Amino acid sequence: MKVLLWLQSIFGQDERVRQIRVATAIGSLVGLAFSVFNIVTDGMMALGLIELGSVLLLIVPAIAISRIPRWVSLSESLLLLAAIIIFGALVVHGGIEGTGILWVYTLPFLAFFLKGQCLGWRYSAAFLVLTAIYLLWLAPLTTFGLHYTPTVSTHFLLSLAFYTLVAAAFNYVRVRYEAQLLHAKESAEQASQKSRLAQAQSDAAYAAKSRFLAAASHDLRQPAHALGMFVDRLSQVRSSPPPELLDGIEASARALQEMLDSFFDYSRLEAAADQIKEVPVSISAQFAHLRVCFANSAAEKNLTLRVRACVNAWAQTDPILLQRILLNLVSNAIRYTVEGSVLVTCRRTADAQRLRIQVWDSGIGMDARHHEQIFEEFFQIDNQARDRTKGLGLGLSMVARSCKLLQHPLELRSQPGCGSRFTLTVPCAPAPPLPTPALASAQPEPGVLKDMKVLLIEDDQLGGEAMRMLLQDWGCRVHLARTAEQALDSARQGGVPDLVVSDYRLDGDLSGIDVITRLRHMLNWEVPACLISGDTDADLRALAASAGLLLLKKPVQPAKLRSYMRRVVTSGQKRPTTPVAETAPR
Repeated sequence: MKVLLWLQSIFGQDERVRQIRVATAIGSLVGLAFSVFNIVTDGMMALGLIELGSVLLLIVPAIAISRIPRWVSLSESLLLLAAIIIFGALVVHGGIEGTGILWVYTLPFLAFFLKGQCLGWRYSAAFLVLTAIYLLWLAPLTTFGLHYTPTVSTHFLLSLAFYTLVAAAFNYVRVRYEAQLLHAKESAEQASQKSRLAQAQSDAAYAAKSRFLAAASHDLRQPAHALGMFVDRLSQVRSSPPPELLDGIEASARALQEMLDSFFDYSRLEAAADQIKEVPVSISAQFAHLRVCFANSAAEKNLTLRVRACVNAWAQTDPILLQRILLNLVSNAIRYTVEGSVLVTCRRTADAQRLRIQVWDSGIGMDARHHEQIFEEFFQIDNQARDRTKGLGLGLSMVARSCKLLQHPLELRSQPGCGSRFTLTVPCAPAPPLPTPALASAQPEPGVLKDMKVLLIEDDQLGGEAMRMLLQDWGCRVHLARTAEQALDSARQGGVPDLVVSDYRLDGDLSGIDVITRLRHMLNWEVPACLISGDTDADLRALAASAGLLLLKKPVQPAKLRSYMRRVVTSGQKRPTTPVAETAPR
């Protein structure tokens, strides 16, 4: 019965109503025909009247109420009751020459069809028991009806039991195959739905990438155009260039670098799911970093920046992604706040299992219809002209995607003219044990990079010359190699460097990692080295890390490179005083 109800819930009541109406219509026509036939037949008047009464009092009402879905079950019961009465009368009276008993075999099939496996068994078994009681014990005592011989009664009961088993088996197979058919239909619909969803996601991703490329192309052209104009003007200056010209070149180059950094950070989120490392993170340390980063920018706009952390609050999260989220939220709060204040707070939830980090501002706020749009790529309210001073429109998109990767809920409350509040919920973490105090490292003195021997491997002429001049301005002695062979030849000739700076993609079969590995083998020491590349592939970062190399992405920020070089100098590593013969294979 449960299987039947499950099938009905899938097919719907309409199909069931149609089946019952067809069954009752057939039953009424056959019942009327036989009742009239038996009434006009000698000796069959009682049987005909019973059949006519069953049709008029049970089957016809079943047809009427089967139109109402909630009464379909009652209609089935009336139809089955009519069949039991008619077939019971056939058993008693026998029909014409006893042939009426043959129709009784259809009762089990009708019971299983109408009531399912469980109730079908009950109705069929009850009818079989009552028939056996009548034929074996009551029939010999009655003076009416047809009297059967013991042999006929026994054969009839055995055959009725057999047909009951056949009806049950048939119904079981029918239900099973219907279930398989429905399962196949449901699977096909799910597959079709998944296909439509995948197509919709593909279309959305294509449209998003198109918007990304269009907006990125526009945003990159602006500072590139300005830089070209500045450089053209610089070529016409015969004497020392004016300060405003140099400032313009520097500002244009910085704008290009910041944009490329934003684009690379955004693209890295595609592969960040496999690189998430959730560890206990100090909220106080994160907030202290925010205070240092934004104190000046808030003061320049006469804004009050307040940063309040919980005492001894630690969160279980990825420190890099959390820092990006907070930097973007606070940066946006300061950018869109004209006057007033920006507040960054952290509070524990009532169950002390989570932390709520909130960024409040008294800025312009936003309408509710924009609360979802602002998390889309390049969407900015009232910035149709793509003013770079208002950002690129990637910050909140990166925030949303980072929160999704970390599974940290992010909520927004904002109204026009009433400011905004972003709430980030992160799980708490136990505070790690305090580290053993270490001796303070010596601070590098000015000119610490002077006479540092640097082997620079760069096949791009323009990029190589720019890097060489930058390193020379820092006081380094630079040997520029255009190919891997030139770098290896330099080492063979006794040029043992203090540091190797190599591009990853080089002209030839060897990569930057391959060249550095061969140089280390040739020199017989782990010469400090860093890798430079414009690739953002996660596999490259893994390769660099496995080789013990720092990976700097293009465009390289000089401050990062210089910081690494200072660490190399202060680490105390000494290069061999004499070169070692090459043993690495060519």
